[in-house]
Amino acid sequence: MKDSARKAMYANKYKEKNGTYYDKETPDNIVNIIENARLNGHRLQIHYGDKNTGVDWGDANYPHPKYNDGSTVSGTIGRSTGTQKIPLIIKSRRSMGGEGLLDSSIVKIRHSGKGGYVLYQHPKYKYESK
Repeated sequence: MKDSARKAMYANKYKEKNGTYYDKETPDNIVNIIENARLNGHRLQIHYGDKNTGVDWGDANYPHPKYNDGSTVSGTIGRSTGTQKIPLIIKSRRSMGGEGLLDSSIVKIRHSGKGGYVLYQHPKYKYESK
């Protein structure tokens, strides 16, 4: 399949930046942060949650069935191989691959370096510890 045909096929579900495919509903500012981290090798701390309400899935009052033990992942950003490359979270330098990033469910992104400053936070972000 030619690249132009592949791009047309994925255009309804995904957006593409620098050869990496993101869910179409992922805000552009999140895509830009993730791509910058991927290209520069920055470590991120990513919080998953409800993209409509901003509630963190680690919130004690609104637990998510799959992520009720914590909603935060940390690592550098890589990407999968194949024709449709998706962002991956790589836990450490010794890791051989990683898990797919749930980019459309990100409610907060922090830099994992010194200071851990916030790069993105959902406008309605909410978290209550357990």
